[in-house]
Amino acid sequence: MIRTACTVAFALTCLTTMARADDCGPLKQINSIDLVKPNPGRALIPVSINGIPKLFLLDTGGDISSISGDVADQLQLPTRDTNGKMLDLYGHASTKYAVVEKFEVGRQMGDVHLTIMPDPNFGRGTRFVGIFAPDLMGRFDVEIDFGTYKMNYFSPDHCPGKVVYWPHNALAVLPFTFHKRHIRFTVKMDGKEVSAEFDSGAPNTSMTAEAARRLFDITPDSAGNVPVGGSGKETVFQHTFDTLDFEGVAVKNAHVNILPDMVGSKDANNAQQTGNRARMVDYLDDHSDMLVGMDILRKLHLYIAFDESRIFISEASTPPKPGAPPADTTVANTSAQQ
Repeated sequence: MIRTACTVAFALTCLTTMARADDCGPLKQINSIDLVKPNPGRALIPVSINGIPKLFLLDTGGDISSISGDVADQLQLPTRDTNGKMLDLYGHASTKYAVVEKFEVGRQMGDVHLTIMPDPNFGRGTRFVGIFAPDLMGRFDVEIDFGTYKMNYFSPDHCPGKVVYWPHNALAVLPFTFHKRHIRFTVKMDGKEVSAEFDSGAPNTSMTAEAARRLFDITPDSAGNVPVGGSGKETVFQHTFDTLDFEGVAVKNAHVNILPDMVGSKDANNAQQTGNRARMVDYLDDHSDMLVGMDILRKLHLYIAFDESRIFISEASTPPKPGAPPADTTVANTSAQQ
């Protein structure tokens, strides 16, 4: 997941002419993309950059699409300074973007500005060279079935709420805000409301250490925690919650990594805020408590209706392959409990 404090322009248009009608109608598919599954913890999307095929990481938890600095140099993409700073959760920062004249994904193409990834090692040793974020999704409805690794774009011109066309056993409908290009909503974790985002760019579901302490009184020394690593004094541990409820679809025994705040820690230009010595320039005071990662998303089927500000959630169309999620993680229908 990437956070940013800058605005990057983009234009992504469809090859098929689309017009909004006065009266609602049936779903109109604009694009269909077969995602690439390199391993159970990722979903990659095929793109073309000025005619050269590449793979980007599908990152619903990001806000601005980005590209590796190494790859931008290799493709000789012109770069510009941004009017802000892009930060990641691991302390890195970037202030540049690359200009792409012809960016294609499926049947759609256009010119885009891709922020240079803050992490200088981003993508090394992997198949992906960039991040495909919600800034390239929000003009359309987007369906992602993590069971079949299929992503579809639909026209937002349809009857409100009439979007779930696939068979399902459980269905949740969540209101969300598209806040600074972040898809943010509220879930219930062990009965308590938690602000959250879907983050397909993250292999694991995580919660900030501050939220874990504030909402659940969970600290690194709490009973049942499992250490999962860390760097120096920064400790990362995993805590198991009984239920993560999406208002109709629930995940039992949700394993959540508790992460310390490292934003800006590796930014050489980070400094104390003027007038507030307790906070640094890179401090993010507007973020969600939790990121729902691929360990849970891979069991779900999503339809994100941006114009309606609603997410429709069911179980994935096909059972996930064994081996990736914990054996005791299940998806259940909880609508009868509401």
